[in-house]
Amino acid sequence: MDVLCDSSFLINLVSRPTTCQDKVEYEVGPLRFVVPSNVIIELAAMKIRVGPKRSKMAETAITIANSNFEVRSIGDLDCNVDDLLIEYATRNKCAVATVDRVLLSRLIANDVLVITFTNDKMIVANHYRP
Repeated sequence: MDVLCDSSFLINLVSRPTTCQDKVEYEVGPLRFVVPSNVIIELAAMKIRVGPKRSKMAETAITIANSNFEVRSIGDLDCNVDDLLIEYATRNKCAVATVDRVLLSRLIANDVLVITFTNDKMIVANHYRP
């Protein structure tokens, strides 16, 4: 299953150790992480406008994304990244990985499978919605 990664997920991935990807894959099948080119642009902009610690995390996230994940163009480069993720995931029946609470809620409201972290463990967020 294709899983679109947003910038918050990538930053979290590089900033702390995570576990339980195998449990998520058992639930939903093999995960193929895809980073939209818009997210790379968002991380590059973040690298410039934030402090040194977050700038380094953004730089590391870009490096990890380019070397370990597929980077794919999924739409207009000047679109809002969250809107683009929701639209693409809905249209193409893929999951989205995020730790952004607002985006997470919007994705669940649009019946998109959401992968997130809780206590440094990867989980399927849709199983925990109210």
